Amino acid sequence: RVTVIGLVLSTDMSRHFDIITMVRSKMASALGKASRKRTSAIGSVDDGLASQNQPNMRLEKAAGVDLHDISSEQMLIVFQFALKVADIGHCMIPWDQHLFWVGKLETEFFSQGDLEKEARLPISPLMDRTKPGPTNGSNQAGFFDVIVIPTISLWQTLFPGSADQLHEQTLSNLLQWKHTGQENHANQ
Repeated sequence: RVTVIGLVLSTDMSRHFDIITMVRSKMASALGKASRKRTSAIGSVDDGLASQNQPNMRLEKAAGVDLHDISSEQMLIVFQFALKVADIGHCMIPWDQHLFWVGKLETEFFSQGDLEKEARLPISPLMDRTKPGPTNGSNQAGFFDVIVIPTISLWQTLFPGSADQLHEQTLSNLLQWKHTGQENHANQ
């Protein structure tokens, strides 16, 4: 029960940067260990190439995390991070489907903003229907730049090849939002 609650709470956007920092710090040793295993499995890098650092960097990036060789604490962190990636997964699906879910999100946000206003509480960011919400191109482009792209990139570092296609779709959606944001500014 405690584990499931912790997993669900890890999707709370107010904790996003704390979770990302924890993933980076707690999984660094697992990445290093996987990289060292990969290096020893293929032999040492030629001294002339090693001085350029590029082959070594590629090797480390390609190594990823070996899920069979991490602690239970690290496995819990992987689960939390996987749920966080899934929580923003709508950003990684084809544009029309993504736009549908962002519309649903905006409806939810505006409903919460209405309740906050009714209770005479400050209206949370993006939840005031009198201001640009989640379907605003500039807001989404910012969300992608600050949250989505770094998150999926970190996932790819931990698990190379696992999200290549998703990353491409995410970049395509980001470009679409940036184009939409430019149209919004031109029409104002």
